[in-house]
Amino acid sequence: MSRFTQKIKKEPLNTSVGILSAGTGSRIKSHEPRALLKVGPKFLLQHQLDTVNSVFHEPEIVVGIGVEANRILKKFPGDVRFVENQLHDTTGPFETLRLIVNNITSNSVLFFHGDLYFNIKTINSADFSRSFIVVDNKNKMREKEVGVTIVNDKASILSYGLDTKWCQIAFLTGKEFAILRQICSKAANETKTLLAFEVINSIISRGGTIKVYEPDNMSIVEIDCMKDIKNENFNC
Repeated sequence: MSRFTQKIKKEPLNTSVGILSAGTGSRIKSHEPRALLKVGPKFLLQHQLDTVNSVFHEPEIVVGIGVEANRILKKFPGDVRFVENQLHDTTGPFETLRLIVNNITSNSVLFFHGDLYFNIKTINSADFSRSFIVVDNKNKMREKEVGVTIVNDKASILSYGLDTKWCQIAFLTGKEFAILRQICSKAANETKTLLAFEVINSIISRGGTIKVYEPDNMSIVEIDCMKDIKNENFNC
């Protein structure tokens, strides 16, 4: 047997990937869309696409955009599918997720927030046979971020003020994806301003089971200020 082996990408898995990237980089005093923030030599969205494509074989990727959608489309012509949240100023991340879910063709989805910079090891060892969220107990996510209560390795409730943090990455399949489809089936005033973690709570309250997964050697940064871009090692 050869001393050198090449890691094979995951097979298609009949899954889709959704990137919630409809907002601006306003918190880092940038008027650029999140997707066009420059992190090292690449746009943030390009890094995200490269990471996903390094893990999966020809995944279906749908990016939810809003702010300056035309600029993003010009930078990524034909590279990926986009859906536009034209109400991004008055809606929450769920509205972008709803548009993505209603435009994908598979029966599962891996979705994450568009301001995340993470390495391949964050997702490549996950068990994609069941629904899960990625969590952090090593202070990689900020104290102010949404946390999760865990019971028997399953998410019980996501909320602020909890020690174990949600890394803003989730995979939904089976029953949990079916519940998400139901929630996304029609626009409703009461759901348009929902945050992504509130949707996960709704899935759990309706009987969904979502495992928690903390990857080994995970490198993840939520880009929240210019210091994050300047000081972080972006070679992950």
